[in-house]
Amino acid sequence: MANWITDTEYGAGHLLARVMANRLWHHHFGRGIVSTNNDFGLQGTKPVNPELLDWLAGELMRQNWKLKPMHKLLMTSAAYMQDSKYNTEAAKADPLNELVWRFTPHRLEAELIRDNMLAVSGELDRTQFGPGSLEETHKRRSIYFMIKRSKLVTMMQIFDQPEPLVSVGQRPSTTVAPQALMFMNNPQVRKNASSFAAKLLPQWQASPEEAVKQGYLTATGRLPTADEQTDSREFLLAAEKSYAKAGDKAKQQALTDFCQVLFELNEFVYVE
Repeated sequence: MANWITDTEYGAGHLLARVMANRLWHHHFGRGIVSTNNDFGLQGTKPVNPELLDWLAGELMRQNWKLKPMHKLLMTSAAYMQDSKYNTEAAKADPLNELVWRFTPHRLEAELIRDNMLAVSGELDRTQFGPGSLEETHKRRSIYFMIKRSKLVTMMQIFDQPEPLVSVGQRPSTTVAPQALMFMNNPQVRKNASSFAAKLLPQWQASPEEAVKQGYLTATGRLPTADEQTDSREFLLAAEKSYAKAGDKAKQQALTDFCQVLFELNEFVYVE
């Protein structure tokens, strides 16, 4: 069966390539060329751009089924790199943005949000392969979480990890209060913020402004605006004053608060 599924001459290889290419497009753009990822049959939706889907499927086969070149192809495309500004006229012609006239911001998946915090804080263990874990505090990528129905990972559930017992072609993306509360109160988030703060502490020795710049650059990939720079500096100085009893650790505590705020930014959890 595996041979038939991957056979591009006499089997289902071309269909497999279309399904894989469609899922890659879905994960980068938030919506597949065929919106029903799990159904390419008569009950599924028709592809918005069948020629593009066929070309991507052909390119996947030409790349010998390697996914990294396909990720690079999609992420360096003009479609992916365009901004997300809303255009009223384009919206009238294509209200669902099926033809990708703008980049639709979409939230990262639960696993990537956790991985992002670990990476930014310098805590991520990049070791590959080996057994998985049920321990929520482990520092490897979230893909190494084992699935056990009686012990699901709370953070993964809050950010819409799919039901593990069924095939889920497209995850829901909800916005609920527990997500914000998790960033504010979760001990693991606080620990990651503390590690992030330790990385910024040397910059503060130069000036609070340098710490703010490096924090924004690391967490969001951009420098702060003038208003963000001013507000963040005032926040840091006020926080340091409030932690005066901590002595030498006052700066570290203040920076930890600042880093936790950076984790709570929409930019940190959304692809824009």
